[in-house]
Amino acid sequence: MTLKPEQIQKLRNVDIATVDKSKLSDMSRVKLDTHLSKEERLTRILRTAKNPYCFRYGDTAVKLEFADDGPPLQDVMADFLIRQKSGL
Repeated sequence: MTLKPEQIQKLRNVDIATVDKSKLSDMSRVKLDTHLSKEERLTRILRTAKNPYCFRYGDTAVKLEFADDGPPLQDVMADFLIRQKSGL
């Protein structure tokens, strides 16, 4: 799944303060299959979350922002979900 730069920018620009959190995808039940390639995992996250920058985890709205020189999105998402599942 490939997003165009303007699509990515639109996803990044969602305002967490005004978004209707009931319309955000709930990522609390997402399970990552580590046997899949990073690209396949990212595709599944994009299909599930619809917006990987703004989603729900249970009742909590989450907005992610990344530095241009930061780690890949799929690594950040995987780390976040693993920490949430383990209670850290």
